[in-house]
Order: sequence, then C-alpha cells, then structure tokens
Amino acid sequence: MNPEAIIFDIKRDCSEDGPGVRTTVFFKGCPLSCSWCQNPEGKSPCKSLAFHAALCQPQKCGAPCVEVCPSQCFKANGSLKVDHGACTGCGACFTHCPSQALEPVGWTMTLDQLMVRVMCDKPFYQSTGGGVTLSGGEPTLQLEFTHHFLKALKAESIHTTLETCGLYPRKRFHQKILPFLDLIYFDLKFIDETQSLRHTGRSNVRILENFEELVRQAPIPVIPRIPLIPGLTATQPNLRGIANYLRALQLDQCALMPYNPLWLDKLKRLGHSPLYDHNAYMSREDERACVSYFYPSSYP
Repeated sequence: MNPEAIIFDIKRDCSEDGPGVRTTVFFKGCPLSCSWCQNPEGKSPCKSLAFHAALCQPQKCGAPCVEVCPSQCFKANGSLKVDHGACTGCGACFTHCPSQALEPVGWTMTLDQLMVRVMCDKPFYQSTGGGVTLSGGEPTLQLEFTHHFLKALKAESIHTTLETCGLYPRKRFHQKILPFLDLIYFDLKFIDETQSLRHTGRSNVRILENFEELVRQAPIPVIPRIPLIPGLTATQPNLRGIANYLRALQLDQCALMPYNPLWLDKLKRLGHSPLYDHNAYMSREDERACVSYFYPSSYP
C-alpha cells in the first residue's frame, strides 16, 4: 500500500515550526475559511493554479495555455485572463508556459515519495533535535494519509509536530494521530462562538472541546497558538477572553503569531478578492499590548 495526499508546499530548514531544524509539509484543504488566512492556497482541498500576471507575456509566447487547457480557463486579448473557477487542476498548462507565470497549487504525492523528500534532511534533524512538522491547510483533513506518514516518521525515530486548527474527528484523531506525535501547536482564534462563525465560517465549540480534551489527556506538549489579526482576533475582549480561558486550564505557555500581510498577494494570484484587507505589519507597540494580556508581569 502506498497512500497518496495532496501537498501544496514543502519547506526545508524551518526554525519556527518546532524545535531544531525542521522540514514543514503543507497539506491541502482546511475545514475553516478564515478571512485572513495566511496560506490561502491551502484552503481548498483541490489542485488549482496561481497566476503571476507580472511574468505573463502572451504577445511573445503566443499564449499556448489557451490552446492546451481542456477547461478553457484562459483567454488572451492583449493580456491573459484566467478563470480560476473553471480550473480542474489537470496541469496541462504548466509545461507550456515559458515565463512560469502559471504555477501549480497542490500536487499528488505518495507516501514513499514524501518520505524520500523529508528523509534527506535526517542528519540535520538528529544533530539539532529537529524533525518534521505537518501543517496546512489542515493535515487531519487527510487523516488516513497523515496516520501513515506519522507512523513512518516515528519508525525512523524522527521528531514529529502537528499544526492544527483543532477541527477534527476526536476519536479517530486520538486513535490514529496522537500516538505518533511529539508536539502539537493548536490554533485558538476566537473565544466567542459568534465571532468564530463570522470570521472562520465555523463554530468554535468543537475546537475548544478538542483542545480541552488534549490538555487533559495528551502525553505530549500541547501549545496553543493565537494569531494576532488586527481588528479581528487582536482585540481586547478576544485576547483577554483567551488568556483567562488558558489560565482556567492551568496553562502557562502559548505562542502569539504576529500578523503578516503577505497573504494578500497570494490571494490575488489565486484570483480571489479579500474579505479582510489589512496590508500592514503590526507595530511593536501593538505586539507588546497583545503580549501583556498573557504575560502581564512582563510589562509594568
């Protein structure tokens, strides 16, 4: 058996997704639809394409993508127009684009292929205490493959970390995923259900239930991560509510993730318009204010 998954990125030499030097594997598809998603290319479970308009030169190349696309995604009239909604991810266009203006978003990998990719850095994992991190998207959306991948990694004595949005089938997660993990980063975006529904498209009730059960039962570290999104998650009621929630669970560690506006360019290349549009990084002052809700003693 050689199971398959749809992956949209593999980043080597990562230092922010767990201890040591790591390789982070990004799985395609997510049950949430966050309006600020930092990896919008990972939201859909399907293969698609990104269009780099600045690289496209249809007058020079003759726009061969128009002819080879079976779904008629492209129209060339001076400049190239892309119908992202019609794309089936067949991949016919990519090899015919001389300027690399068309980029595949997601590709199929077998377990054996993925293991070859991550195992080449095993010496670095061993020398630095690093390993492999599963991210996305949401890795548990492809749960059976994730199970086999984690099991194969542990057979090689590789440290494993999961980054999860927390919306997964609890029983299967505890049976098939948790036994093969060394560390979990668990996203907590909103404490209020109404805000969660409005900005992620899903209730946070099951997410919080899953988190609380992990905190009670998991034999490994479970570190909550809070994305700091200006005007959405990074508000006084939300951050204070999450901080009080974590204290009630007797947790004294969390990871705060400052806002990064680079996702807006990714979204444009995917042919989508943002529902949330904040194109600046957070100031140091704003970051410090967010930290003070969780570590008040650090700020007199």
